[in-house]
Amino acid sequence: MEKEGTQQISISGLDDKRQITLLLAVSMSGDLLPPQLIYPGKTDRCLPKGVDFPSTWDVTCTETHWSNEDTMIQFVNNVIVPYVDEIRDSMPLNNSTTQKAIAIFDVFKAHRGERLLDLLKANDIVPLFVPAACTDRLQPLDLSVNREYKEQLKSHFHDWYSAEVIHQINEQEDSTGEIAPDNVVVNMRTSVLKPIHINWIVSSHNKISTRKDLIQLGFRKAGLL
Repeated sequence: MEKEGTQQISISGLDDKRQITLLLAVSMSGDLLPPQLIYPGKTDRCLPKGVDFPSTWDVTCTETHWSNEDTMIQFVNNVIVPYVDEIRDSMPLNNSTTQKAIAIFDVFKAHRGERLLDLLKANDIVPLFVPAACTDRLQPLDLSVNREYKEQLKSHFHDWYSAEVIHQINEQEDSTGEIAPDNVVVNMRTSVLKPIHINWIVSSHNKISTRKDLIQLGFRKAGLL
């Protein structure tokens, strides 16, 4: 049963469950590093068409859209190592180039591969692993940034969805002058959302990157700062 006066909006594409992985990294100094985006597919043809990603972002693909050792190595080479080198170069110490860095990882299989660990060691980066079932207490990203990032993305989606419904209702107004929401169909297929979602991610990333207080809060909650 429905309350009197309620209407339903049809949604097209609910059976299209393809997803992407967004990999984030933050520093104790309050920096949000460029992310890695992993799309499902075997070649670059799976990437959104006509989209100019920020040049510093690491955009790639795997058959499952999940991180693996290869994508982690790519992320470390393209994002982590350049950031660590930049910080070392800015240090006034004579031996700044040999200063160790620490990287905090979950105990996910892709984070513990031998080739990845060798790459970190070669760049004087020491990996620390958060024990299983402890990320909600010890992983800085989980303690601050992740939740806010998700809320930002949800807000962008809700704004887009509402605007789409309103636009279609206005376009499909019937001859009596009354709106006819029964004819509204919101298309949420991947082919539609793929070119749009990147704008939401860029906007969310840019906004949170200015929130050093939020980023450092995660380290404080984890007892690291």
